Amino acid sequence: MKGPVAYTDGSCLGNPGPGGWGIRLLYPDGTVEEFGAAVKHTTNNQMELQAAIAALEHFGRQPNLTVYTDSRYVIDGLTKWLPNWQRRGWTTAAGTAVKNRTLWQKLAQLSTSRIHWQHVRGHSGNPNNERVDDIARAFASGCTPHLFRGRAGEPGDPVQKGAVSQAATHAHRVTSRSQPSKFAKPRYVSIIGGDVAIDDNWPSCETRVRGVAGARYKKVRTVEELAAFCAEHGVESPS
Repeated sequence: MKGPVAYTDGSCLGNPGPGGWGIRLLYPDGTVEEFGAAVKHTTNNQMELQAAIAALEHFGRQPNLTVYTDSRYVIDGLTKWLPNWQRRGWTTAAGTAVKNRTLWQKLAQLSTSRIHWQHVRGHSGNPNNERVDDIARAFASGCTPHLFRGRAGEPGDPVQKGAVSQAATHAHRVTSRSQPSKFAKPRYVSIIGGDVAIDDNWPSCETRVRGVAGARYKKVRTVEELAAFCAEHGVESPS
């Protein structure tokens, strides 16, 4: 490992509702630290942002830091939309205020060009990503998980030999309320005045947006596409 690595994740039950975030920090010398916290009333996107912020706060401005997240909201916001939001005075392309502005400003302040942001697909079997998902969901559900600090892979580390331990996997099954990434069939999402609507067919969406000034709409096939479209226009994804 050339530089430190951080895995981050956020969770929310209800969206909005009780939430939590978790991070797992891996240092080049083989040590690991885990952190997390609960928030009584929040959103999933806010928890994703808070997890990323916590990782950067713990590492400071160390060079060659790589941050892994399964949130397209965080990745696309930082790499695609943030400069435009700032240039427009923290408004979206539709002219509405960017949601979670305070958190975005904090993340932008901490982030540098020497930080590498990587997207990891959620629930794809990556043991470190699964671990931070477990931490975030445990806090969101009102539990206080054991947070490991020690050598990677040693007894007590929830991530053993490239997999999450059975105890951690069981905790994930108990608290998980994840949705499949791909919808059974395409959906049509529209944003009008900051309100998000999702239709199962184009005629319904067309009726909703036709003749409405500033309406934004798109056909999406996955949860990630839905979240990215909502993030681009500064609104919370309902999924």
